[in-house]
Amino acid sequence: MAKIWRLFAATLPPEGGVLVLSRETQEHAQVLRLGEGTQLCLFDGAGSECDARIVRVERGRIECEAEAPRPAKPRGVALTLVVAVPKLPKLETIVRMTTELGVDALRLAESERSVPKLSADSPKLERLRRITREACAQSGSARALEIHAPEPLQLVAAQAPTGAKKLVFWEQAEQTLSHALGLDQGAPASEVWVVIGPEGGFSAEEASLLGTLGYAPVGLGENILRVDTAAVVAAALLLDRLGALRC
Repeated sequence: MAKIWRLFAATLPPEGGVLVLSRETQEHAQVLRLGEGTQLCLFDGAGSECDARIVRVERGRIECEAEAPRPAKPRGVALTLVVAVPKLPKLETIVRMTTELGVDALRLAESERSVPKLSADSPKLERLRRITREACAQSGSARALEIHAPEPLQLVAAQAPTGAKKLVFWEQAEQTLSHALGLDQGAPASEVWVVIGPEGGFSAEEASLLGTLGYAPVGLGENILRVDTAAVVAAALLLDRLGALRC
């Protein structure tokens, strides 16, 4: 059976039909040396996907014949990571790996000890969004990680919706993850927001602020983890506890 290649298409034709691939996706297709007749699975990064076939390849233009999109699978627990901005290589690792795991959103926060600066109009943000689309193509996910531009920690943390379970992973915390999630009280959450600190950790003032906003402190064991390790471990543990990984 021929390999079915997965490619990103921001908009899928509602009833099927001809679709011209974007410049970014054309570049991906050219790297893969995909030609006319190639079978594809197109995904929009929002949960929908459809079967398609390349019908025409011209200079600067690739056309596909797409079938009607399949309905997006229902979301399980919505998981949002709030991460103090790390250096770009670490941030790229976080984006790629949390996309593969199935995290819904990444909200970048500016904290006292986060050194890198990343403006809302930085081309680095678009690079991160491209990485999440690539991770979707490789992992089989139809949902790309939603990446938000950096804001001060207090503003980001305060945006958690009413009813969301709010956690902060902090090296001085003693509470267990299952207890913080309410699993031992039979109270599973439908939405979880998790805050991950910078390499130097949160200041006492920031930890207190997060507590005031309703974030319960949780530990990740005795060892101090780097931010990219902590973000991925926290996401994997949460998704496992919430049943999303089906392990």
